[in-house]
Amino acid sequence: MHILTDFEAIPDAFSKYAPDQNKIDGHTVVSFPFKVEGIEPGFNYLHISMTDPDSIPVAGFAWIHWCAANIRISDASGEAKIPEDFSRQIKELAPGSQQGRNSLASRFVGQGSSPASSLYIGPTPPDKTHFYLLRVWATEEKLELKDGFYLSDLLSGLIKAGSAPDVSSTLKVPQACIRLAGRA
Repeated sequence: MHILTDFEAIPDAFSKYAPDQNKIDGHTVVSFPFKVEGIEPGFNYLHISMTDPDSIPVAGFAWIHWCAANIRISDASGEAKIPEDFSRQIKELAPGSQQGRNSLASRFVGQGSSPASSLYIGPTPPDKTHFYLLRVWATEEKLELKDGFYLSDLLSGLIKAGSAPDVSSTLKVPQACIRLAGRA
C-alpha cells in the first residue's frame, strides 16, 4: 500500500497561504487530494493522520493536523481517492466515517471550541520549512471510534485491530506513510 500526491510540498491552497475563504478562525481547513494504491482485498476501511514532528521545538509537541477514521473503501480496484476538501465534506462523501480532533483542541492551545478543531488544518510553520507525515492505515473491520476522537484513540484502535502503528508494515493492518513539506 502506498500514498500518491501530485506534489512534494503542500500547495499554498492547503497551507498558511490559502485564501481567506478556505479558512476558519484563521486556519486553513481545505484538505489536499491524494490517492492510496495497493490496498489488498478484504481491507474495507482507511484511517488517516497527519502530524508535524518539526513542531516539537516550536510548540513542545508534534502538532496534529488531521485525524479521520473508518473511511469505507468502496472501490474493489485496490485504490482509494481522497478528494480535495474531503475533511469538510467527510459526512457526505464517506457516511459512517469519523473525524478526530487536531491540536487546536489541546488545552495548551485553547481553541477546542473552534469549528476548525475537528477538521484538517493546513501547515503554518512559523520558523522554517517543516516536514509532515501523512499516514494511512487499512483495516478489515471498522474501528470503535466516535466523532471528536483523539489520535491516541485512533492508535489504540489500530493496536486492537492487530497493528503496531509505528512499524512500517504488519500483516494484519497495512499502512503507508509519505513525507510532505510545508513552507514557512
